[in-house]
Amino acid sequence: MWKWTRPDNIQLLILDGDTLEEEFLTYPYSKDDKVIKTVVVTKSDKLTGHKNSIKFFDFYDLIQEIIEKEKCESYSIISISKDILFLKSMMEYHIGTILVGTLIYDFLKNIPDYTVQNINSIEKILNLDTKGYGAEIFATYSSSRNKMSLLHCNEFVMLDDGNERNVDLYFGGRYYANKHMYILNDPLSHIVKQFKSGYVKAVDLFFDSVCCYIARRENIDYFTYIPLKPNDIKEGKFDRFNSLQLSKLKKNNMQLDSILNCKEDFSQKGNDLYVRREIVKGAFEVIKDVENKTIVIIDDVFSSGSTILEAVKTLYEAGAKKVIAVLLSVNQLTESSIKYKNLKCNICGSNMKLRMNKSSGQLFFGCENYQEHENGKSSTIDLLSGMDTLKEINKLEVVDIVDLHDEF
Repeated sequence: MWKWTRPDNIQLLILDGDTLEEEFLTYPYSKDDKVIKTVVVTKSDKLTGHKNSIKFFDFYDLIQEIIEKEKCESYSIISISKDILFLKSMMEYHIGTILVGTLIYDFLKNIPDYTVQNINSIEKILNLDTKGYGAEIFATYSSSRNKMSLLHCNEFVMLDDGNERNVDLYFGGRYYANKHMYILNDPLSHIVKQFKSGYVKAVDLFFDSVCCYIARRENIDYFTYIPLKPNDIKEGKFDRFNSLQLSKLKKNNMQLDSILNCKEDFSQKGNDLYVRREIVKGAFEVIKDVENKTIVIIDDVFSSGSTILEAVKTLYEAGAKKVIAVLLSVNQLTESSIKYKNLKCNICGSNMKLRMNKSSGQLFFGCENYQEHENGKSSTIDLLSGMDTLKEINKLEVVDIVDLHDEF
């Protein structure tokens, strides 16, 4: 799902000439059989022969120049590159992003809108045959599972004997934590928080769909999850993974099994990566025979990766043959120097924030101070309309730059 792009209004592609092969730079990209205009951008002189090319030094000035020259809005532009740092800069200026290639573990904090391997996949995205990462799709649409994608990367865990074991990591989408400016109106972030205290249908659908997807490709012996900590059990905290129904998985005679126990309490909040890894060491123990088994383990949020990788390591130390991790979301750090604008209530002017319809599970925007409205009046906006409006009000504006030397 596009964070900043209006998918019905794609007008221009920014192609990174410094990383993309010639076939990507000259391909006639199209949407609904209409060719989309492209601009090749570069920091070198080698591509100045392209029909529509721009040499640049600063991303902000580049985007300003493109918007003014091409007469288009920032929400109608998509950037394509093999360089995640190039795309990270585009994200900071509210431009849609497609990464050609595989996102590596070290850049999970700056996930682009899509990752692809070839031009055909880009064409599918432009024509909405692929809508976005699975958990974001379920959170937003509650359907369209046939048009969703999964973010995937590989990582290794070091065992006590010095050997490394591979783990496939699958992610459902991007999560923005409490202090992030996007938190009021990001659908997946909202349902992640809801899932900490109660059943959420969209989360159930996501894990059910992904676990079945993996089961069709691997001979899975166990599906399991990160268990509650001892103090959470003592306090009667909501056991979120046991609330999942996973109806498709059960129809295939599979289910979630409790095969890990958490032996001690730990908290990762506010700690740096080194401390997080040290705190969780030895926290888990295996309570079932996993010798030579292939296991899928699920969790909700990936921040530093310390918890899920320690659980994976514990399973491998106990003799597991292969471990695959599926996570609902990845905590994001990408911010922007552009002041973010929230939806405002048309009654009192307060921020509109995401809420969930308790009966349907559908998200909508509602005033955060609706209780103070006179005569109980309510102000609501449906999810998709609200998200389109957010893209509109947060578009990058063209700024007239005054030469200060003229003042003297």
